[in-house]
Amino acid sequence: MKHTLSTLTEKIDRVEKEIISIKGLKNQLQEEIKFKSEILDEIAQIKSVGNILTSKFEELSSKGIFSLSNKKKFENPLQILDLCQKKICNKSISIHELSQVIKKTKEDLYVLTGGHKILFELGSFERKLKPDSDFSDKEKEKFIIDLDNKIKEWKKNFN
Repeated sequence: MKHTLSTLTEKIDRVEKEIISIKGLKNQLQEEIKFKSEILDEIAQIKSVGNILTSKFEELSSKGIFSLSNKKKFENPLQILDLCQKKICNKSISIHELSQVIKKTKEDLYVLTGGHKILFELGSFERKLKPDSDFSDKEKEKFIIDLDNKIKEWKKNFN
């Protein structure tokens, strides 16, 4: 009987320790609940601001002041590269027009792909065409040939 009492006493002591640790967790749980409610309040504020911005945008769009077009003009990058290739192969293209074609190609590829390593390489070609630099006809021709070859290489990546 003494042995049974001592065993039960030990178990009661362990249960008391566990109850104390559970009560300690109660404070931590209350802090977590408070933190969660603060986050939910902030999310609600963000949604509210988003709704306000959406309504303002719709108001401006209805007045014709501002609009965003999420429509993609092209189905795949090959179409963009084909168009660029056609435009740069025009013999009478100026350096400024060439720069604009490269810039437009970069923008279209970015919209379609969301980012690709080709964009960096196109940027390199664009940087070679400084607005104030004078390219001789041979330099311009070599530049166009290099760009054309690179476009052919890029097209292989998308096949």
